[in-house]
Amino acid sequence: MNLNLNQFLRFPQSRIGRYLVQVAVVSVAYAVGARLAISIEGVSPFAASVWPPAGIAQAGLLLFGSKVWPAIVLGTFLLNLVNPSEQIFVVWLGGNAGAILQGVFAATALRWLGFRPSLARLKDVVNLILFGGLISTQISCTIGVFSLYLAGKIDGSKYLSVRWEWWLGDTMGVLILTPLILIFLRPQVTVKSLKIPTENPKKDLLWRVVWLILLIGVSCIVFESKNDASISRYPLEYLPFPLIIWAALQFGQLAAVLASFIVSSIAILGSSQGGGPFIAKAENIPQAILFLQAFMAVVTITSLLLATTVAERASAEYSLRESEIKYRELVENANSIILKLDADGHITFFNEFAEKFFGYKVEEILGKNPVGTIIPHTDLEGNNLELVYNEILRNPARFISYENENMRRSGDRVWVSWANKPLVDSAGELQGILCIGTDITDRRKAEIALLHLNEKLEIRVEERTNALKQSELQLQKQKSALIDLAKNKALNQGDLTKALQEITETASRTLEVARSSVWLYDRTKSKIECLDLFESALNQHSDGWELAAADYPVYFQALQEERAIAAFDAEKDFRTKEFVESYLIPLGITSMLDTPIQIGGQTAGVLCLEHVGMPRFWTIEEQSFAVSLADSVTFAMEARERQRAEEALRQAEAKYRSIFENAIVGIFQTTPDGEYLSVNPALIRIYGYSSCEELMANLTDINRQLYVYPERRAEVINLMRTNGKVSDWESQVYRQDGSIIWISENAYTVCDTDGNLLYYEGTVEDITTRKQAEAALRLEQEKSDRLLLNILPQAIAERLKQDQSIIADTFAEVTVLFADIVGFTQISSKISPSELVSLLNEIFSTFDRLAEKHGLEKIKTIGDAYMVVGGLPMPRSDHAEAIAEMALDMQQAIADFSNSHKQGFSIRIGINSGPVVAGVIGIKKFIYDLWGDTVNTASRMESHGFPGCIQVTETTYQKLEEKYSFENRGAIEVKGKGEMTTYLLKSRKLL
Repeated sequence: MNLNLNQFLRFPQSRIGRYLVQVAVVSVAYAVGARLAISIEGVSPFAASVWPPAGIAQAGLLLFGSKVWPAIVLGTFLLNLVNPSEQIFVVWLGGNAGAILQGVFAATALRWLGFRPSLARLKDVVNLILFGGLISTQISCTIGVFSLYLAGKIDGSKYLSVRWEWWLGDTMGVLILTPLILIFLRPQVTVKSLKIPTENPKKDLLWRVVWLILLIGVSCIVFESKNDASISRYPLEYLPFPLIIWAALQFGQLAAVLASFIVSSIAILGSSQGGGPFIAKAENIPQAILFLQAFMAVVTITSLLLATTVAERASAEYSLRESEIKYRELVENANSIILKLDADGHITFFNEFAEKFFGYKVEEILGKNPVGTIIPHTDLEGNNLELVYNEILRNPARFISYENENMRRSGDRVWVSWANKPLVDSAGELQGILCIGTDITDRRKAEIALLHLNEKLEIRVEERTNALKQSELQLQKQKSALIDLAKNKALNQGDLTKALQEITETASRTLEVARSSVWLYDRTKSKIECLDLFESALNQHSDGWELAAADYPVYFQALQEERAIAAFDAEKDFRTKEFVESYLIPLGITSMLDTPIQIGGQTAGVLCLEHVGMPRFWTIEEQSFAVSLADSVTFAMEARERQRAEEALRQAEAKYRSIFENAIVGIFQTTPDGEYLSVNPALIRIYGYSSCEELMANLTDINRQLYVYPERRAEVINLMRTNGKVSDWESQVYRQDGSIIWISENAYTVCDTDGNLLYYEGTVEDITTRKQAEAALRLEQEKSDRLLLNILPQAIAERLKQDQSIIADTFAEVTVLFADIVGFTQISSKISPSELVSLLNEIFSTFDRLAEKHGLEKIKTIGDAYMVVGGLPMPRSDHAEAIAEMALDMQQAIADFSNSHKQGFSIRIGINSGPVVAGVIGIKKFIYDLWGDTVNTASRMESHGFPGCIQVTETTYQKLEEKYSFENRGAIEVKGKGEMTTYLLKSRKLL
């Protein structure tokens, strides 16, 4: 709700709200003005002597713009509401159309002419009278009267007279009301406001009241009284005219327009009631109205033009006065000298600043000649300034701007920059000169000081130029020396001794020093040794001097920290004064320039330049030259090391070339695409080629042509990309004749400094013989392993192969089975030995297969007895069940064997469970055997059992009773054990 209220309150401030308010205001004023006009008695029913709506509409369109034209239609509608009358559409349409077009045309035309609604300019008033009052009103009366004719309200004979009356009414409405509204809503400055306020405001208000009373009183007397014919011939209607003029001159535009409105209103009211001079003079009412309208037109136009003219002139006078005051203040308060000379050269004006500057008062200086007062006769340089001043008076145009020396009253000399303007009359005769001066004394002093400074600077520049020329010659000499050193063969060929001699001689000759030497650190950097010393006076070289760091610590520290030690006075310089007693004084050295020799970023030595005689200042150029000489030493030493390295490289290359050529393994380089770059003779022989050319011509794609299995090459490449190398990589390859051999490769990648792959490099070894030997060895190994597994369990065999000297293990839970073939001894006496062995082999082989089936370990056979165990060498929880299944299967196997051989075979089986010790005994013909009471008891169960039966101990019975069926044999006497309860295993229980 608050939001809606705020929107409602802000609506009048919006663009649409303001527009609607403007339309409403104009329409109401329009209706009220029309209502007043038609309410006057005694006027024509079709037009009033003054038609206010015309003036109101035009003022509204000028103030708010042509867009408010709907207010005219709305005003007519409001008028009809308060004053109902017969409405004819043609008349209504014509009246509204004429009024709208009249107002829009006037507003548009006046805006096009630059009209200002304030009516502050005379041309605005004239344009309003012409276009607003005389021309635009032709539109409304023409259209309106024509609509009356179409509606049949008038006949054609009255068209012009009615149109004339209509036009006069609209014109008077525009001339009286439009200026009043415009000036009232857009007030402009008045004559009074332009004057300097010196009178009492209350007194001014009193005069306004007096003027208003007189105006109303005179107007009422003139226009309300009924005059007879003898008096009416006098122009009494112009009696209020002086008061209108008084208003225009004294109170401004608004008062003048208001006065014409008041007079017009009283004249209309008086005339409508039969009073006033117009009724007395006229023969009829229309003629009286015509006189009235003419009077109002004269009064309104005259007062408006007069008030505007007076206001415009007053405004101009005010602006001129303000300008005069402003420029006078500017001249008087300016920070410049302003004076005026007459044609004879005498001073006629002297501003306040000039008084202060020169020290003269106005009354003291006016009328005097500047020469001798503010201009000296001669300046400090002896120039005659009086002649110059006379030349200025004769030819002022030549001296529009100039500078000269002036003089104060105190006698002080000052410099002034003058800007002169000749003052001439209409005939071109010189009347005087306006001079404006600016104090430039400080600038002039600065210029003089600058001039002296420039002179000194020119001397210094000349000295510096000579020094630069000398320096340039020295630099050219140093440059030539360095070029000669760079071309010297000794520096480039590694002859260090000769190179150092050239460097020291160049240093002494170029810098004109007495001694030049090169010193290098020893390996421990505890001292420096002189490799070469050149003495220019003797023209000889020497070496062998030594300086210990412990004796001269400050000097050695400076060598590590400074680019160059430039000692002007070597005896006083803190870096070199350690040498005074031992070195400087004995040799007469006064100045030193020592430059460290850098190799690989480390100080390796020093280049010493020593001057004898007066102390010498080392220039920057000389220090730079010394640094360049130290670099030459570095270059010479690096050249020697490079020569040594090249020699070592040549020897190494010859050595490795010999290795490459004579190696028994193949050596190669290949591209990433699989092409050989180089191969050695060994590789040629391995692959069965006669020459390097033949191999490289035939093997152009290693991937497809060399490897029996091409994917091996891809695997090699992947490994090298991942690890950078591959070692002992075995592959099968084709030789030149198509035969296949085994090779072992060792290869690695070779890359540039940026890590980009260049090629692969490696070695190849023929391992065909080794692979064949390995295959034969594996075959023999497999035979030995099978033989060993026939003797020993696999786990025991593996331990034995690991060279364990003693193999013995304890097992807490195993089940042992002994089986014996009943009556085999009688059978053996009836058959041959070979048949006997074959028979036993067939039976025991069946048992072996059963043992393997049930995961049991066969221990041994003794004659016709068979021993097997469950739960070792790999422990298992179901060892008793596995032995029981083995025993039942053995009975079935013997039964099957008896049927197939037509003989009655049977076996006795004994089983016992418990702990045992198992191990390998002997050093030849190994056997894996068991020991312990469990084994002996199992053997007793077999020997005390019945043929075709499986006898178990109490221990085994307890492990199997839930899954197998038993027969309790009861207690029996067992040899070595005493009485034991045993059971006979019958079968598996049916679940």
